[in-house]
Amino acid sequence: MLLGNHEPLKGELSGFWSRRIDGMNRLVYRLKDGVTEILSCKGHYDD
Repeated sequence: MLLGNHEPLKGELSGFWSRRIDGMNRLVYRLKDGVTEILSCKGHYDD
């Protein structure tokens, strides 16, 4: 179950979205040409 709302990222990760998975982990992803690309699904995108 994903928690919270998704939020757009800025800077180098502009075009990607972040969604909290649990209290410690986030899913960082983008939709491109109908395909979901996952950049990270563990930790925080700054780690």
